Amino acid sequence: MLVHSPSGEPIQAVNGDVEASEKVPVDGSLDDLDVEGIDALVVPGGTVNADHLRMDGRAQTIARKVAAARKPLAVICHGPWLLVSAGLVEGRRLTSWPSLADDIRNAGGNWVDEEVVVDDYLITSRKPDDIPAFVAAVGQALNGARV
Repeated sequence: MLVHSPSGEPIQAVNGDVEASEKVPVDGSLDDLDVEGIDALVVPGGTVNADHLRMDGRAQTIARKVAAARKPLAVICHGPWLLVSAGLVEGRRLTSWPSLADDIRNAGGNWVDEEVVVDDYLITSRKPDDIPAFVAAVGQALNGARV
């Protein structure tokens, strides 16, 4: 598993969007990420993280390339904001943190309140309590992924 951050600097993990926890080392920046060399893209949640990623053109481009390659694109919590900003939700069925429902619907997506939703290569979940189902769906998608 590779972890990339926008700058290539370690990621400051937080609990509840405000309480700093551990620093996560990374393997490179978004500029270093080669979509052809990955099997899937997992976009984390969190309000602040997701808000920064959605405004990063490189993150949007990476998400579009993963979608175009039909590789698993797994997004949880507020992470679907990136999908909205990248223009990837129109006509798609997905879930997210409930406050994103209007954003998703306004972007042409079909928002549902389920712990995990798989729509072709797109995998979405709502919140930390859904992580077991989210991880299971990602694992199933990877078992069917091209190697």
